[in-house]
Amino acid sequence: MFTEWLFEKEGIQDLAAEKAANLKADKGFSDLQGFALGVIRRRLEKDPLRYRDYGPYWWALKQVLNDANRDMGDQDDSRVRATYAGDTALETLIMADEFRTLALSRWPVGNSQFLLSADDGEYSLHDQDMEALVTG
Repeated sequence: MFTEWLFEKEGIQDLAAEKAANLKADKGFSDLQGFALGVIRRRLEKDPLRYRDYGPYWWALKQVLNDANRDMGDQDDSRVRATYAGDTALETLIMADEFRTLALSRWPVGNSQFLLSADDGEYSLHDQDMEALVTG
């Protein structure tokens, strides 16, 4: 159904291995998943609306955060989450971060419209849980 913004599994696995090696060499840490969770959580605490940076990967990333006891709320888009999730939590974290890097180079901060397939219109990313953190 969704065909755009997907990463090749092998490339993500290679990138995860590279990032783990770099983290170990640069900071002496061997828990890439825990480190990445902390970085993402701090980004979102600083500005909850930056969840939009993760585009279609947000829902899978949100599930990983929730599974790691970082309560991000219950709203979900299961169809999008299923498509844009990795086989593991670490793969999901890597893919979400890669998409974020790509998104920030293409669209203005705050963009919430993404084309997820050539056949459908734009997908509007809206997570009321995160929006409520700003609006109170």
